Amino acid sequence: MKGWRIGRIAGISIEIHFTWLVIFGLILYKFSTDLLPSMLPDARPEQLWIAGLATAILAFGSLLLHELAHSLMAQRLGATVSRITLFILGGVAQMTREPKNPASEFKISIVGPLSSILLGGGFIGAYWAITKFDLPKLWAIPCLLVGEINIALAVFNMLPAFPLDGGRVLRSILWWRWRSRERATRIASAAGRWLGYLMMGLGVVQLIATDVTGGLWTLALGWLLSTMATASYQRVQLSQALDGVHVHDLMTSPVATIPAAVPLQRAVFDYFLVTGFATLAVEENGEIVGVLHRDQIQAVDQSLWLGTSVAEVMRPLDRDKMTVRADEDAVEALMKMAESGLERLLVVDWRGTVIGIITQSDVVRLLKMRGELRP
Repeated sequence: MKGWRIGRIAGISIEIHFTWLVIFGLILYKFSTDLLPSMLPDARPEQLWIAGLATAILAFGSLLLHELAHSLMAQRLGATVSRITLFILGGVAQMTREPKNPASEFKISIVGPLSSILLGGGFIGAYWAITKFDLPKLWAIPCLLVGEINIALAVFNMLPAFPLDGGRVLRSILWWRWRSRERATRIASAAGRWLGYLMMGLGVVQLIATDVTGGLWTLALGWLLSTMATASYQRVQLSQALDGVHVHDLMTSPVATIPAAVPLQRAVFDYFLVTGFATLAVEENGEIVGVLHRDQIQAVDQSLWLGTSVAEVMRPLDRDKMTVRADEDAVEALMKMAESGLERLLVVDWRGTVIGIITQSDVVRLLKMRGELRP
């Protein structure tokens, strides 16, 4: 899930998915026109909107801190977190690989709810302090609401249903007990799916009871939870199937390149037909600046090939999305391709120099071969 980058913290890209704007607007409207007026009957409309905005910002700031707690712990334990994305149903931290052992899983999982509890206690404490010193109630109510939101977030996340934090804690315990990550994930994921189905059923009941907003929200959350639980288990199965395989084991090297200034007509006859490759790296001044696939040429009318250069139709190089390190696990490359909608990635060494290319078909071919050879 990709979004708009709004900054970086500790080397982690912070992004907002477009769906976050929807939920932020709905929460702001709900607080400012419904909840806060009943709690602050003497406040003017503009004061209610300011308090609503402060509440929404503090709530999502708390959510970001929750995800940062996970991410910083993961980094401390040797994992790499590429980004945190806020979206309509919360936030998600994108780690490059699964925890390597049950202890790491437990620490990474538990630190998020603990941070939410601390934040909740801090905000509720601020509410009582503001009330005790007779400061404006307009300051106190947002603190109370954000404190309650953080406590609720911690409680919900600790439900023993994967991929919620509580489900990951459950998986770490089962993993430690059974010495099998696959078996532990299967049980924790099943709990996640059933909780999702239960929430979807509850959503239907709410809709029948004419609670449209609550019903749709519960349905969406249940569907997301069941879907993510299934996907998480599939990822673990994929990781096991590709255990011990790295990107450099599957990549094609060296990368066939084509100059950026070459017309498409030359690109077809002097490069694609000669090399037989479907994808070429585009080179300019000795550096890789993009990628050209034959489909991009076919999308251009053939009568324009002579007057159109490779640079005009290539996909410019985005190192975050389009490259993967040679020492990464092959499953991570496959996940990155699936997430970004790409079928191939350029492979770079530790210096960032392009040394090869890996495609989905390379990984799928290996999976098929291992499946056929398995006794």
